[in-house]
Amino acid sequence: MITLDFLVRAAREFRRGGWVFTGFHWPVLAGQLAHRLSGEEFIQAFEAGASTHGPGRLVPTSTTDYPAYGNALGYVADTASVLLAMARRFDRVVLDASNIDVLGRVNSSFIGERIRPAVRLPGGGGAPDLAAAARELVWLHGGADLRRIQAKVEHVTAAPGRHTLVRLHTRWGIARLGAEPALEEIADVGGAEEFVAHLGALGARTAGAAPRAPVEAAERAAAADVLRAAADRGYAVARRALTETTG
Repeated sequence: MITLDFLVRAAREFRRGGWVFTGFHWPVLAGQLAHRLSGEEFIQAFEAGASTHGPGRLVPTSTTDYPAYGNALGYVADTASVLLAMARRFDRVVLDASNIDVLGRVNSSFIGERIRPAVRLPGGGGAPDLAAAARELVWLHGGADLRRIQAKVEHVTAAPGRHTLVRLHTRWGIARLGAEPALEEIADVGGAEEFVAHLGALGARTAGAAPRAPVEAAERAAAADVLRAAADRGYAVARRALTETTG
């Protein structure tokens, strides 16, 4: 239930309309779901230069998995143009957050020393260029480990620009990140109190957060459908989410 609600709220970011750059993992799933929700029309852009104008036939597994979304496919530019020239024109950029700090920076490169890291992560792809140039940056953190939300990430893979509006979606609530981090929205779910306390310990303002808007049963059902489709396409995050949802 918590994961489904998180995915629905992330999808609502797309239904605010405009052009939305879509990173992989949670952002792709949120984008797929968004086409089933009400709200403004939107266009997705992917790193390889493709744009989608409607829901893909399948959940794409890479930026070049054109058969997955060929039914809604457009083309806006090459990869370099999307990352460097177009990033400032997107209405918002939605990316996956693995390890993130209250300044809005992420570490998706290494845990531990670079020479002999304890964990080697997949890296940032185009995230550094997009995060730095974005006008509005939305990070999606669907995990349940509060330790991944930090005061300062060990390695900075990507960081927002000086004037970027940065928001973090989690299963427990939404926080604004940056020089003055603050909790904006809190959910009535297990672990929310620990989340608030954790943010407070990191220096974020936690007073005055709004209660979370409700999620409809039909929205949860649509989110479950997207997770099942993604699990069939090999998304580990979707399989974990379904296991959590079904118990």
